[in-house]
Amino acid sequence: MNKSIIYKGICICSCICISTAVALAQPSSQSASASEGPALTLTLDDCLDLAKENSAAMKNAELDVKAAWYQKQEALAEYFPTVQATAIGFYSLNPLLEMDIRDILGNNDFTNNLNNEITALGQQYGFNTTYSALQWGVVAGVSAMQPIYAGGRIVNGNRLAKVGIQAAELQKAMTESKTNNEIESIWWQIEALQEQYLDLLEIQRALDELDASVSSAIDAGLAGDTQILQIQLKKSELKSLLKQVESGIRLQKMNLLNSVGQAYTIYSQLANSTKPYLDDIELAYTYRQPLEPEAYWRDEQEILDGMEETQLLDLQVKAAQLQKKMTIGEALPQVAVGATYGYSHLVTDGRTNAIGVAMIQIPLSDWGKTARKAQRLETQAQKAINDRDFLTEQLRLQASKYWLDLTTAYDDWQIALESQAVAKKLFEVAKSNYEAGRIPVTDLLQAETDYQTNSATAAQKLADYRTAINAYTSL
Repeated sequence: MNKSIIYKGICICSCICISTAVALAQPSSQSASASEGPALTLTLDDCLDLAKENSAAMKNAELDVKAAWYQKQEALAEYFPTVQATAIGFYSLNPLLEMDIRDILGNNDFTNNLNNEITALGQQYGFNTTYSALQWGVVAGVSAMQPIYAGGRIVNGNRLAKVGIQAAELQKAMTESKTNNEIESIWWQIEALQEQYLDLLEIQRALDELDASVSSAIDAGLAGDTQILQIQLKKSELKSLLKQVESGIRLQKMNLLNSVGQAYTIYSQLANSTKPYLDDIELAYTYRQPLEPEAYWRDEQEILDGMEETQLLDLQVKAAQLQKKMTIGEALPQVAVGATYGYSHLVTDGRTNAIGVAMIQIPLSDWGKTARKAQRLETQAQKAINDRDFLTEQLRLQASKYWLDLTTAYDDWQIALESQAVAKKLFEVAKSNYEAGRIPVTDLLQAETDYQTNSATAAQKLADYRTAINAYTSL
């Protein structure tokens, strides 16, 4: 009897075992999820939002923006008057000032005789012939000083502080972009492993069908034990590979959850509402195929103009130029007006008074030093311009490289898809040929191995292409 006819009859019996084999092929985590439902479902957008809230790098970038804003408020305060309130009180054991007629007219015979006469009159009429003061006193007042011109340092200081805010915001945007790229890269790696897992399940189902068919053939005396042993050995290898992929998925999921700040536990008995069990956290994959590279292409100059790095280079030049202007302002005249109002009780009886002040300060001796400092800062500004021009071209080169990486990754993915399709076709042909008795089981298992390898390669190339898309579109 033809072996193919026998196999077709046996396949009817083997179909009964398919549902059981498929159920046994599912990982325990997925079985638990199917029965109880996931405790938490996360999409890619959910992960990006969590990373924005919980990432230490994102929090620090936000704090840098706040610090730059506070520095701007510090610089703004220089426009307003400086107001001070002062109060001083003192007491000494002896008067700080004691004087008589000799301290006024000098120490000579005339003043000595005059002092003796005054001393005698003082004793006769009861008055003190020595004047003393400043044994105790009180001074209190409020003063205000308004800068009128400070060599442009106040204006340029505020402009420099504004540049600091812009730089901090650009750094924050760069940090967010970098964090998102890292999260998406991990996400696509998990999806690639998940697709590989599904392909392995498909191969496992085919091996289960083959195992059932060969077992029936052995029972009918149409096949030897060697064939079933080879199939079972291959199934054991496939089962081990499934476990490895499943473990890889769990490890990458842990990496993803750690990166986005999502609490979890790997011990089911410790799980709760705020810290769910790892296998109860489901990642919602879309399995949408990305578009061709042309759909993501952008003009190179448009990319450069929109890059945070390019804008930071421009701000670096602007900051260097403002620092030079502030240094030149140190050698320019400074004009300020002010007033003070207060109370004093020192020499005379206590009284209040008000004083107006106008100040012009010209730092004559610092002109040479300031000129050298300005020249030194001019070299720094020129270096910033040179760095901007050079690094802008490097950024242009980076944009070109990312585009080449994108197109290369797409070509690699297409080649891998073609290889996967050919390997799948060869596996199906080998299966038909084996059932027809035209090839041995070893050729069939080799075709299965090739299909498995090419499926894993295609899944990884797809993840690489998606990563390249993220890198290019985030420029």
